[in-house]
Amino acid sequence: MQHGQAQIVSIADACLGGLRGRSALLIGPEEALQPYKRLLMEAGMKAVFQEKDYSRVTNLLPQVQLLMNMPERDKPVRSLTAATIAIGCTGRRSPLLIFDLAPTPSVEEMAGLLPAVCLYTPSDLGEILHPRSNAQIA
Repeated sequence: MQHGQAQIVSIADACLGGLRGRSALLIGPEEALQPYKRLLMEAGMKAVFQEKDYSRVTNLLPQVQLLMNMPERDKPVRSLTAATIAIGCTGRRSPLLIFDLAPTPSVEEMAGLLPAVCLYTPSDLGEILHPRSNAQIA
């Protein structure tokens, strides 16, 4: 999985035009997100916030350009709602990149339609990291 984590951080770097000096919010269990935090800090991020749940998302979103969401596997998945993201993005001038790192969607897809928000869903990430061959048999 280390290779996939590095690829995701590389995608974030490309989408944001670099990670140096930027901030991220990681939501989920610390042990699952620790490799991402290490890679983000190595990439020169100014700050990496970690939260176990969504209770402070609206307060932290104005301070970050990257959000990575990976809820605990053993707990029922409660989605990070588009409404919560919209409230946190009020007055936002810079883009917000969201990676939904759960096996099944855990960020409401409507969030990707918000201005200045780019959402990568689990299926998007699956296609990027493990593309299916589109070769046709002649």
